[in-house]
Amino acid sequence: MSTTDSQRNQAQPKSEPAELWPALHRRLQKLGIDSSNGLDFQTHLVRIADGLTQALQERPDDSLFVLVQMLHDLRHGYSATHALLSAVTCQLTGPLANIQGERLEALSHAALTMNIGMRALQDRLASQTQPLDFEQRLAIQQHPTEGANLLRRLGVTDETWLSLVADHHETPDGSGYPHRKPVRDALQNLLRMSDLFVARISPRRSRRGLAPNVAVRNLYLEMRDHSGELGAIFAKQMGMYPPGSYVRLQSGETAVVVRRGARVNCPLTVAIADPIGVPLSPPQVRDTQSPGLAIKRHMDPDEVRVRIDLARLLDRL
Repeated sequence: MSTTDSQRNQAQPKSEPAELWPALHRRLQKLGIDSSNGLDFQTHLVRIADGLTQALQERPDDSLFVLVQMLHDLRHGYSATHALLSAVTCQLTGPLANIQGERLEALSHAALTMNIGMRALQDRLASQTQPLDFEQRLAIQQHPTEGANLLRRLGVTDETWLSLVADHHETPDGSGYPHRKPVRDALQNLLRMSDLFVARISPRRSRRGLAPNVAVRNLYLEMRDHSGELGAIFAKQMGMYPPGSYVRLQSGETAVVVRRGARVNCPLTVAIADPIGVPLSPPQVRDTQSPGLAIKRHMDPDEVRVRIDLARLLDRL
């Protein structure tokens, strides 16, 4: 698939991360709606992917910060946020695993579209509190195949992209779905890890999200027997507490992570509330490598009573 320079230039971000990522989110949601109306699906998808790539290259931690914060807010359509953050984790991890060029591009496109076969259902399930019914379980089981078939109908011919979507729930030991076939390809492993990571840390109406440090550790352990090096790279790139996560410091302060650190468990944070929950004005930068400021534990967003202005907080850094 070819894309002209002028088309790619239209995708370049001209906004701050707090504005850019919601804008890309809206475009991805709209693409899902309009794709059946005869629009050039691949052209619009590539523009979104190009905007994502440049934003990530320019401000990777700020991008993670905004997307993780968006993931906490179910007012944003979950499916599009999940897709963007999955693509970002693939792009951050891929190059260190020697996934580059056209392979990384296909992986990013697959991350943005792997759930295209169940977008509306994915959004609905994020807010659903009752158990899955039979039709929902069937749709989930079939969505990798449905997604690949839909992409073909939309004109996608890249077999790497299509196979990644079709196989993104298959596993190295053959226990996945829909075909229970063993898949050990590095691209598919990374896509599946990114999908699982985002899904596990995402809140639902029916449950809290898993703490990111627990999610990263579990993925590393799950991959140890099949692709331990990839699991280690993923953990190093994302960190135990990715930007946008909330933590309690040893000082008792509530803080939000704003930068990954040289060590996976020592990010840079901004304290937003004192030990008794009173908002700090202005918020204060806290380096978790400093004595007395290490992370004590992850905090679920529901525990945090202070609401932050993403753009203003990033401007302080």
